[in-house]
Amino acid sequence: MQKTFKIDPTLRITLIYLLIGVCWIFFSDQLVLYIFGDDLAQMSNFQLGKGIFYVLVTGLLLYSLIKRLHDSLKKNQQEISLLFTNPDLGIVKLNEGGYFTYASANILKITGYKREEILGDHILNFTTEERIEQDTADLEHLQSISANEGFIFTKHLRGKDGKEIVIKTYGIVTSSSKSKEKTYVAAFQNITAQYEYLQALKAQNIQLQELAADQSHLVRAPLARIMGLIDLLQNFDIDRNERSEMLAHLKTSSEELDQAIKNISKKMNQDLSSNS
Repeated sequence: MQKTFKIDPTLRITLIYLLIGVCWIFFSDQLVLYIFGDDLAQMSNFQLGKGIFYVLVTGLLLYSLIKRLHDSLKKNQQEISLLFTNPDLGIVKLNEGGYFTYASANILKITGYKREEILGDHILNFTTEERIEQDTADLEHLQSISANEGFIFTKHLRGKDGKEIVIKTYGIVTSSSKSKEKTYVAAFQNITAQYEYLQALKAQNIQLQELAADQSHLVRAPLARIMGLIDLLQNFDIDRNERSEMLAHLKTSSEELDQAIKNISKKMNQDLSSNS
């Protein structure tokens, strides 16, 4: 496949400016000689006007380029400002070995560590014991990613107070042109609150499933008796005494079913209150 030759935008603009400038000077001088010939006074006035015109045009072009650059920088500055002022957002950098080389102020506030306690330390030293195996595998995967490729992963950090902090990272792998050593630059978002909320929902869902399994037999027994009694009353000829007895059993089974439902509701409320 044939490679496409690309010129840096700043060099391209400079070359275009030089080309236009040289062409302007050459062709405008030829035009002056053709029009005014040996009339030095007219030539001098025209050269002055030509020079002023050239300065005005290039000045307007320069103003346009500077304004576009300024607007672009202002927009980027606002985006970066948002990244660093939001308490749940920030940036970290790791070297190829997994050691912190930079941490924005937000990560210090989130974890409670001082800057000197993080910089130069290995990322796995901030991993909780139960997640060390998974985080080691994540780091090995990260180290296998080629330069200029992006990555996304969730990291569980151990705060200075021992609590678990969950961050979502979105980064890219960069490489030094000289040493070829890779650097991992990542923007992070603190998702601890969302993570804990989802875990609580999962735990409640498991409890509800277990509760339903444990309590279902308490409902099935009276419900089965009620259905059987109704079937007998509807489909068989039963004398008055037997009918009265069946109605009494039906009432008793209905009360048992009602009490079972009340017990389940009470149990569910207690379990949900203990988790909230």
